[in-house]
Amino acid sequence: MKSVRVCFLIFLLFKTMCCEGCWKEEKKALLGINSRFDDPSSWKVHTDCCEWEGVHCNPSTGRVAELYLDGPWKSTEQYINYTDFTVFKDLKNLSLTLTYKNIVGCVGELPNLQLLSFSYSKLDTAGSIISCLDGLPSLNVSQKLRSNLEVLDISWNHLTNEIVHSVEGFTSLKELYLADNELDSDLDFQGLCSKLRNLEVLDLSYNNCGQTDIGSVLSGLSFLKYLYLEKNELSWRSIYNISKLSSLEVLDLDFNDLNESESILRRLKENETFKWPTNLQHLDLSSTRLSNKSLSSSISGLSHLKYLDLSYNQLQKTLDISGHYMGRHCIDVVASGTTRTTTTPLFTVLPVLVPKKPPPFTADHHHFAPSPSRERKTHSPYAAHPSHRTTPSYRLSDHESRSHR
Repeated sequence: MKSVRVCFLIFLLFKTMCCEGCWKEEKKALLGINSRFDDPSSWKVHTDCCEWEGVHCNPSTGRVAELYLDGPWKSTEQYINYTDFTVFKDLKNLSLTLTYKNIVGCVGELPNLQLLSFSYSKLDTAGSIISCLDGLPSLNVSQKLRSNLEVLDISWNHLTNEIVHSVEGFTSLKELYLADNELDSDLDFQGLCSKLRNLEVLDLSYNNCGQTDIGSVLSGLSFLKYLYLEKNELSWRSIYNISKLSSLEVLDLDFNDLNESESILRRLKENETFKWPTNLQHLDLSSTRLSNKSLSSSISGLSHLKYLDLSYNQLQKTLDISGHYMGRHCIDVVASGTTRTTTTPLFTVLPVLVPKKPPPFTADHHHFAPSPSRERKTHSPYAAHPSHRTTPSYRLSDHESRSHR
């Protein structure tokens, strides 16, 4: 009988702390945070906050587990303070994309985070992000946060090379998005690789790393599978040692300049040390000024290739690359804006649309199902694969990205 009373008291306590499906203290905090944004229509005082737009709760505890406070919201003149989020004890995913404001307080006070995004927020190196993310113990970033965080998106800001030293302490990172900042070839790639050895996804798109030997400086990332280098002023010299990235499966090189001089082309053709990564499945060479000669001189050893994008190049008429072994399986070749390309063996040639970025890794995505509105739209050739991860999309599509540039 005593145990029944104890259970009843616990039930009453839980009911007191919760409010219409979510916790009272968390609902109050959400309403306070909401005062800094345009009020979304779904955030009604007398409704369950777990049903609000951008709010996902842990179904077991009723606590807020994921917050996506990004577009189409617009921040007001008030600052965002990380202390506002400390009430969310189960918070694992936090996205402040498109907030366009300064961030005060320290993210170190959120030790359970596994996904953190403030892309498109116009942050710079003078902001508090440096002190809050710095791996130095003296700067009050808890060891628990360093060991938990697996996804960090700080793309589309104004960050410089200094930011690398601020993320080195997060040794569990699997995905790092640094696109469209102010990074250049002086970036400390060696420090990055020595500390972030678990990286599987690295996005350096829309920076200026053209003088970097990409394959050599990133060779320490033995688990790297996705590498995005779009619009980096890269040349053949920049990717000459790309085969050192032996685990690479997806490589995006579009909007670079791969139309080199005759001497470089002869070197590519005669020197057999130039090879693509042996496990490469997806290769984007669109808008790289490729000609028939430069392409024929460089393609070889792509035995696992499933997708090849050659669109918007300087290819003439029909390009025959049948002399280069590319595997005995279906290859999707995109040649929009250019001439038809033929390969052998090639069972289908189908123009397809694929996302520029892989779906972000989200811990516990099996436990916290994303709402349909935040499901990543994917047309990737790998979408049907059983290991394909479907997680909440906290990033804009490429089309939306470029519209904000």
